[in-house]
Amino acid sequence: MRRLVMLLGVLLLAGCTLAPKYNRAPGDVPQEYRFQSLQGQPQPGFNTLADLAWWEIFDDRELQGLIRTALEQNYNVLLAAARVAEARALVGVSRSLWLPQVGGTYLFQRQRLSQVSFPPLGPTPPTGNINQLNLDLFWEIDLFGRLRSLTEAARAEFFASEWARRAVFSAVVADVAQAYFELRTLDQQLEISQATLKSYEASRRLVVMRFERGVVSRQDVAQVDALVHTAGAKIPDLRRQIAQKENQICILLGINPQPITRGRPLPDLVVRATVPAGLPSDLLERRPDIRQAEEVLVAANYRIGAARAEFFPRISLTGLFGRQSLALSDLFTGPAKIWSIGPTVTLPIFTSGRNYFNLQATKALKEQTLVLYQFTVRQAFREVADGLIAHAEFREFRKEQAALVKSYQDYSQLANLRYKGGIDSYLAVLDADRQLFSAQLDLATVQRDQLLTLVQLYKSLGGGWETQDSPQGAATPASGPANHSGK
Repeated sequence: MRRLVMLLGVLLLAGCTLAPKYNRAPGDVPQEYRFQSLQGQPQPGFNTLADLAWWEIFDDRELQGLIRTALEQNYNVLLAAARVAEARALVGVSRSLWLPQVGGTYLFQRQRLSQVSFPPLGPTPPTGNINQLNLDLFWEIDLFGRLRSLTEAARAEFFASEWARRAVFSAVVADVAQAYFELRTLDQQLEISQATLKSYEASRRLVVMRFERGVVSRQDVAQVDALVHTAGAKIPDLRRQIAQKENQICILLGINPQPITRGRPLPDLVVRATVPAGLPSDLLERRPDIRQAEEVLVAANYRIGAARAEFFPRISLTGLFGRQSLALSDLFTGPAKIWSIGPTVTLPIFTSGRNYFNLQATKALKEQTLVLYQFTVRQAFREVADGLIAHAEFREFRKEQAALVKSYQDYSQLANLRYKGGIDSYLAVLDADRQLFSAQLDLATVQRDQLLTLVQLYKSLGGGWETQDSPQGAATPASGPANHSGK
């Protein structure tokens, strides 16, 4: 009874950990993001843009279908899922070390014994067989929490892999949306170029007729030819870019290169007027790469506990039950039975500094992961601030660019009227049409860039990792694999 009580006491003490207490240390967290005042106030139902699921942000059926396909077939997504499965299995491997390990062995040997050994062997033949069948028991009693610390570290690494998978989701959503918007921009520029080419060709026919009648010089024909070739040269280059962009989207979807179906044209794609950012403190809970970095930090913290436990004795319970005989026919008889059981205590008396340096290495590793965690937080705040200022300024940029296009349209119409009336030379028409063509292409680029600011801001705020079966609306901060904020 006394031995049983002692054993129960040891088991109750087992599992404590020597890891230092974890305290979240993201560094200075501002009260609000820089340039947050440039955006609108939170709308009813959500406090931040990232509270909306990606299928609510990107209101285009074809784009939504592309994103769904990518989240199912993208190779980075599949790779991240496999890494999560590996990390989950490693947690099971680590937990298995807490429990008794039982194994079986069968040994057969033919041997020759010394006839001059001490004590004398008597009538035992010098040559013979030996048969042995064992069941071995090994159970390390985790008195100082070494195994528990290693298991908790493996668990944190599993959570980190899960957050890494969600970060891949967010990146894939953003990459597909960005590539789609770029594709629609190229489509828009191709349409502009084709329409401009038709307009230039119509103008050329008019100029040629005037030249044949002696109204204008050969110089006017050469100038209009330059316009025609400028627009004509743009078209094959845009077709090349469109095909390559479709191929890029196919890779994101995990399929072979093929045409991509389109949805809304570029001017009809939704650009939100206000993009509330929420509180910077919420970003620590929502953004996957920050949560991943924190879980890696937690794992490093637990590995310090495992390194500290190496300075203390290891206590294990070992046992053996089996049978041994010279003849195989006697292996299962009563006298052939053998067994042993008892504790084994291993004390690290002199290790040439191995345990000390191992502890210092784990502490240094924790410092590294802490620096990376804090850098990830700073980088996230920077990306949000960049996204806020970009979204606000591109909104104004688009208005000005649209006004510029309207001005060049008026300029082109007036220049053509003056040219047809013989008031001005064709050089003015050439200048007006060339600048109008360039401004129209630039407007399409600005429209694309404004959409991309929404994509990048949505990603930087921690949105995009929700799956299609997630509930509509906000994803709560506690919806992740683990929350160590109060640990």
